[in-house]
Amino acid sequence: MRKKLIAVLVSGMIFATVPALAAPLEISGNVTIKYEADSAANMPTQAGTMYTLTLRGEQKLSPNFSVFARLGAQYATNPVLADFDQTTYSDSTKAVVAIDQYGFIYKPGSWTLTLGRQEAIIGTTALLYQRHAENIGKNAFVEGLSVNGKIGAVEVSAIAARENNLWLANNSLYAIRGGVDLAKNLAAGLTLARYKYYGGDASNHWALDTTAKFGKSTFIAEYTQSSLAADNSAYALTWNYDFNGKTALYVTKFRVGANGDMGGQGEFDNNNRGFYYGLMHAFNDRLSLEVVYKDQVLMSDSSKNSKWEVFLRNSF
Repeated sequence: MRKKLIAVLVSGMIFATVPALAAPLEISGNVTIKYEADSAANMPTQAGTMYTLTLRGEQKLSPNFSVFARLGAQYATNPVLADFDQTTYSDSTKAVVAIDQYGFIYKPGSWTLTLGRQEAIIGTTALLYQRHAENIGKNAFVEGLSVNGKIGAVEVSAIAARENNLWLANNSLYAIRGGVDLAKNLAAGLTLARYKYYGGDASNHWALDTTAKFGKSTFIAEYTQSSLAADNSAYALTWNYDFNGKTALYVTKFRVGANGDMGGQGEFDNNNRGFYYGLMHAFNDRLSLEVVYKDQVLMSDSSKNSKWEVFLRNSF
């Protein structure tokens, strides 16, 4: 089924280019070099460099309808730190190349509907769940339908999807968020979500978020709870200071209970609390550098662990 869908998408992209007046194929992508070093109590430090290329093609079939596909490739000097799913590939795999996203995009008016294999971010800070664009390869994303648009003054985003493949038995996730501007520099939102293990338990989640801007400072706060009995809350508080439109620093304080996110797959490490310290600099509108230090504690045994991450990104 997966191969048939890919064939349909590729065929559509090819035949759509035949008419003389057809829109050109839109190509975009990123080249990223990432260095990471992880340390944990009583464990040897793991360090390595990931070299990543993504290419995304989108072909319009009509003014409001298009198909897309993404090619993702990565070479990791240390497979333990790779951005591809280690359970899908062998432990010694260092290089991966795959068509890891594909689907259809429909844009009626101010709304955007995406059907297919895609990224998933739930929560303003991704506190609840994330399978973001930096993932690579098979089983790294979700497959389903996402919707983004606006109803009056309320910004709406929603997703209904399954992890891995729609046609296989895998965990499912559902979420909807509504956000409003309370004032010129103040916004708030409510997220309702559900996560279900295939053939197993399900958990319901809610989250409140707020964003406030004061001069060059931006404050983002998010708090969530699940329906599970214990360790069922999480929060993230971020302060971002933009120096000049090119250079910014941020500090995030977070705490995620063992049952506080969706399937242990939020942006912040499950069952951990601590701080993220980051510095970002844009050399131009395509090339950027980000340095992140993650200082955190595993709450189950109070052991310390930390991460250094350095990203050099170039988009095209």
